[in-house]
Amino acid sequence: METRRCIVFYDIRDARRLRKVAKVLQDYGERVQKSFFEADLDEAELEELHSRLSRVIDPAEDGVKIFRLCQACAGRRLSSGNAANAEAPTSWKIV
Repeated sequence: METRRCIVFYDIRDARRLRKVAKVLQDYGERVQKSFFEADLDEAELEELHSRLSRVIDPAEDGVKIFRLCQACAGRRLSSGNAANAEAPTSWKIV
């Protein structure tokens, strides 16, 4: 299956749920900032991630957004500061 770069942003109100969301996301990608992850996912992995996150969050209080980027968009990313020096991994292992 073809993978696509995905970026995930989240705003979680409860500290316990926040830790759980970060733990789930660490199974799929790499933390870029406190509430921002990047991952290369195929459709099945993306559906699994979305399902796992949906079971953790409280939809009345929390928010998670996942954006899939096309190859052209992912390749045109601009960075400054510490992020500019970080090499993005070519793949991640899902545990």
